[in-house]
Amino acid sequence: MGAGILGSYCYSFIAGADVFKSIYLTVTSLLTSCIYLLITASGEEIAWRGFLLERLPFQKKISSVKFVGVVWAVWHMPMWIIRNSLGMEQIVCLCVWTLLVSVVLGITYYQCRNILLIAILHATFNICYLAPMQYNIVVLAIVISVGTLLYKKLEKKI
Repeated sequence: MGAGILGSYCYSFIAGADVFKSIYLTVTSLLTSCIYLLITASGEEIAWRGFLLERLPFQKKISSVKFVGVVWAVWHMPMWIIRNSLGMEQIVCLCVWTLLVSVVLGITYYQCRNILLIAILHATFNICYLAPMQYNIVVLAIVISVGTLLYKKLEKKI
């Protein structure tokens, strides 16, 4: 979550725009939001990765990961349409983002089988969501790269 906050602050500094101005008026509201995001991410991860991903009948794990990603994106659509009043272009971008994040979370889950770690990653991505999409994609690419390097390093030890 700290990485998400730091990434959003870096974007805020570079772009000269205060992304937190209307969202987090105090440090307390930021910390409260982080706790809230971790709790909701934990609940979602228990359901999506811990329950659904484990029960899909696909032969290949990547097919299961993609399927969960599509279902997860569709599941978020009512929130984006009703609560956030987003247009179709924004919803399509968020569906792609959600699918990419779901693939990262699913593959990571298969590698470590640790719901708490996946929930923390999920909450981090949610915090990064404050910055514009192009910066979120950079954060996602960095997480994928670091994760791949760590996985290859662990794989060599085993």
